[in-house]
Amino acid sequence: ATRAARAVRAVDARHAIIVEPTPWGGPEALENLEPIPVSGVVYSVHFYVPHEFTHQGIYGPAPGLAYPGRINGKLWDAAALRHALQPVRDWQRDHGVQIYLGEFSAIRWAPDESAVRYLKDCIELFEEFGWDWSYHAFREWNGWSVEHGPNQADSTTSPTPTSREQLLRQWYGKNVKAR
Repeated sequence: ATRAARAVRAVDARHAIIVEPTPWGGPEALENLEPIPVSGVVYSVHFYVPHEFTHQGIYGPAPGLAYPGRINGKLWDAAALRHALQPVRDWQRDHGVQIYLGEFSAIRWAPDESAVRYLKDCIELFEEFGWDWSYHAFREWNGWSVEHGPNQADSTTSPTPTSREQLLRQWYGKNVKAR
């Protein structure tokens, strides 16, 4: 990664270089990553915590886990998400780097508007921490789609914006292009 970053900087001093830790880019993976001694590097992580909630129904029947709520005996709410993100905050503080939340999401069929509540809490934390972020994923697969409703069996797009889409549009609408 250092060699590649230096090669990029040799021809491009302006654009950000984004680096993710392995495996899977999760918050805990940062402990295995040393910052790259090159200017303009942004460090990206993915956030799908708790995985049992965000990915329910992908690998088998959806268990109907709600957010906020108890998942595997633990209460998951904004405070628990904050705690799960603490390793990223610590790493950022220790190394003085920019953080980019390159992926986060919740399965659209999470019960009772759980996905929108989860996304809202995540985004509010990312914004509080001053992190850049991207939703995963737009028009990749309908399970993550904010354009599809909460019925897992319905693979057609919603005729009206979903609450998840409205939430993302509200936050995206706050972006201002730098001059």
